Amino acid sequence: MEQQGLRTGHLIALCGAVAALTSLWRPWYSVDLPPAFRDALSGEASQAPGALGQIAQGLISALPSRIQASGWRELQGADVALCVGALAIVVLMLGAAGAFGGAVRIDRAAAGRISGALGAAGTVLVGWHVAVKPGAGAPGADMVKLGGGIWIALAGCVVTTIGGLMAAIPEKPVPFSPAPPPAFGGPGSAAEPAQQALSVGPPSSRPPGAGLAG
Repeated sequence: MEQQGLRTGHLIALCGAVAALTSLWRPWYSVDLPPAFRDALSGEASQAPGALGQIAQGLISALPSRIQASGWRELQGADVALCVGALAIVVLMLGAAGAFGGAVRIDRAAAGRISGALGAAGTVLVGWHVAVKPGAGAPGADMVKLGGGIWIALAGCVVTTIGGLMAAIPEKPVPFSPAPPPAFGGPGSAAEPAQQALSVGPPSSRPPGAGLAG
């Protein structure tokens, strides 16, 4: 007998893929501008002659204390790969759940294997961007900090991998147990109540042996 619906592993992989997808709108990297850095820029701008120095000082004063970059901005193509992988997992789960009707049906174990592979690839991709930050090796690269979005993406990919491996485990078939037949007695069961009903009548008032006289 075939089981219907998604298993726990499918739902875990789906949640991980959605988390990885939404992380692209979150800050992946940030740069904090310390007051000393801003003061140094302001001092250099003040040495510029005339209106140019005033414009430079105005621009420096408008600088925020933190500059953030989302995944869409800094991943340089990896954002598209992460987005396509997450959407593919969503489509796989919908197909495994039968959302596309009987014409398009995806095997649940196969959906789990593919989702696990995509989650593992995403984990490697995000892990690379954790280890190699933008501007690595350039002056001031140590000012680049990791944002919350990159950790959400890494956690989502790991969760997707775990859920996919759980869903890839072959399902155990549900044993078919027929319903028990209705309980009924043997051929003599219907006659027993009738005999009992006949035996409960009032005792006869005729004396014994009266029917034999004559």
